[in-house]
Amino acid sequence: MSGEAWLVEDRDSAKMFCQFVMDQLEEGTPRLYSIKRATRSVKQNNALHLLFREIANAMNDAGYTRAHPWGKMEIPYSETAIKEMFYAPIIDKVYQKQHSSDLNTKELSESVEYLLDAVAQNTGIAMQMPQLFNGQRTGASL
Repeated sequence: MSGEAWLVEDRDSAKMFCQFVMDQLEEGTPRLYSIKRATRSVKQNNALHLLFREIANAMNDAGYTRAHPWGKMEIPYSETAIKEMFYAPIIDKVYQKQHSSDLNTKELSESVEYLLDAVAQNTGIAMQMPQLFNGQRTGASL
């Protein structure tokens, strides 16, 4: 898919999507549409990635680093590193899923709790899941 995504969650958004499809048809350019079931909200996705960034920042601030693949230096943690090194193995082992987008809302919340528990047990860094409300961050579960 190249740049277009629609979340259809009510009659109004369904009508808008249908109008979009009709407009594209009138334009004369062939389009391929695929249907994917939405498993979590944009707000939940944003909160999850904010958590990965905050864990990385907290670990870096506490002096944790990881070995560079060439083995000659230590590098700081990043959002992507937290997701790939710590979170992906949790969802793989617990839910047999390869992508966080495949988790339902309950699995997402549970997997984040597993991650937060593991971070606290292994580093002493205690954190809460961020939830975004109107652009403001507050600690809460999903």
